[in-house]
Amino acid sequence: MGDRIKPIIGAGLAGAVTSYFAVTIFFNPAMANAGSGPAFEPLVPNMFASTALYWVVAILLFDWAVQKTGQPMHTAWVIGLSQILLVDFSYVMGGRRELTPALVSVGTILVIWTATAFVYDKLSAKGN
Repeated sequence: MGDRIKPIIGAGLAGAVTSYFAVTIFFNPAMANAGSGPAFEPLVPNMFASTALYWVVAILLFDWAVQKTGQPMHTAWVIGLSQILLVDFSYVMGGRRELTPALVSVGTILVIWTATAFVYDKLSAKGN
């Protein structure tokens, strides 16, 4: 795992930074009609701490899956498409999300996971 620390940290940072800007600039404005805040109290109230915790878990899952497949981009898109099916598609079909924000979310998720996989691949041992 020592040789994977650099791609894990780099990809995690790439995913976190990309998601921060993509969500702030694209997704949040698309959800303007969704209400004034979260429907429930967050488990981790600090946005930076909750984002960091999410990316630690997500990038460790991603790294584990890449070790099984050997294909960072393929793995990232499988994770991203799974998120899209489980949230956006499901929410639109069930009437819990409008189509426009769901489509913005689809693009956002694909950009985030593509950036994550790109950085992971560039920093991995095979590229150095």
